[in-house]
Amino acid sequence: MIRTRMAPSPTGNLHIGTARTTLFNWLFARKNKGEFLLRIEDTDLERSKPEYEKDVIDGLRWLGLGWDNKEIIRQSERLNIYEAYLKKLLSSSKAFWCDHTKEELEEESKKQRAKSKSPRHICSHKKEKRNSGQIIRLSVDENSDKKIRFQDVIRGKIEFEENLMGDFSLAKDLQTPLYNFAVVADDIDMEISHVIRGEDHISNTPKQLLIYEALGMNPPIFAHLPLILGADRSKMSKRHGETSINEYKKDYLPEVMINFMGFLGYTYGKEIISKEEMVQELELEKVHKSGAIFDAKKLNWINSQYIKKLSPQEFKNLANVPNLPNEAVSLVTERLEKLTDVSNFDYFWKSPDYDSELLKWKKFSLKDSKKSLEQVEKIVSSHNFKNKDEIRSKLDDLAKEIGDRGLVYWPFRVALTGRDKSPDPVDVAYVLGKEKTLERVRLALE
Repeated sequence: MIRTRMAPSPTGNLHIGTARTTLFNWLFARKNKGEFLLRIEDTDLERSKPEYEKDVIDGLRWLGLGWDNKEIIRQSERLNIYEAYLKKLLSSSKAFWCDHTKEELEEESKKQRAKSKSPRHICSHKKEKRNSGQIIRLSVDENSDKKIRFQDVIRGKIEFEENLMGDFSLAKDLQTPLYNFAVVADDIDMEISHVIRGEDHISNTPKQLLIYEALGMNPPIFAHLPLILGADRSKMSKRHGETSINEYKKDYLPEVMINFMGFLGYTYGKEIISKEEMVQELELEKVHKSGAIFDAKKLNWINSQYIKKLSPQEFKNLANVPNLPNEAVSLVTERLEKLTDVSNFDYFWKSPDYDSELLKWKKFSLKDSKKSLEQVEKIVSSHNFKNKDEIRSKLDDLAKEIGDRGLVYWPFRVALTGRDKSPDPVDVAYVLGKEKTLERVRLALE
């Protein structure tokens, strides 16, 4: 059976890179009618926090990326499994207790770098049968001319020199596994068939393959996704925009984030696409090798397309604007990229507050603008608010008479909205109704 997993560490909020990787694992499992599992890698007791685990779980649920294991798997609850695998390696002399101190290792590394050699530790203790020590290491043949090879689904053949690995660490003790060992033990125990992760994990793969070999187990198939990059092609960070999924919840729909993240390393047949359609189209072999550029403009555009499709009630619920008149929803959603930008349209549910100087149109004085607005007030007063085209026609006639369209529509817009940008003021007036429109125009004339 095809089985993928996502294994975030609860040392921070759900990162967009982690969410994107989760999506690809989820899509691949669904496409192949397999299983997608969630594992929490919480062995870093100092940095792992319950609130971060909650954020990760809540974020994945918000995105609609559910997992198939009924109980969430936590590394901290699997120490007996790691101990069993470590004892197996120790008893077969594939692993050993190393007693070199941190200071000795640093000195060894310093000497190797001075000779322009890659730092690696070849332990002089590994032939000895010790029952304790500073750390447990995997025994690696320093004289091997063997290459560690694997076929990456996305990147093709990748190889490393085995003799450059050194005797690398597996665990601090039988109860404290380190990353590469714990990952392998978990993936074996969970019967993971495909490991889909970021390309920053490629360097971990040769060590993990050696652990699989030492345990006599077949490794999974690996697929390394491209990193997410900022517009300057450097690794995505806070300076490029928000990196936590939590920060996107207030502005973007979950379907939008899925749609957008699906394009971070892949090209689909159309710009607006659902999870279900992605499942049908995804082929890991076609994932891009080069970095995926985080395009904030594209994210906003996708969001705007989804917002336009919302029903009035759906939009009001998501944007938390219960007082927004239903008649105004389309005027707002046609102009919206982010949900929180709805605050720019608050004049639909409350009277605007603005400086009267804003009423001035270009080179004209405030007196000129108010004089024009007086004529607008007369037109509005005599209109029955049953025909938009009729009132617009009368305002256009006034503009021709005055000789400047802006001198008619600008102060009318400001009087109704208190802003320099808004939908057509006639459309705004029709949502507000005759009474509120006159009230705001007259207030502007005071």
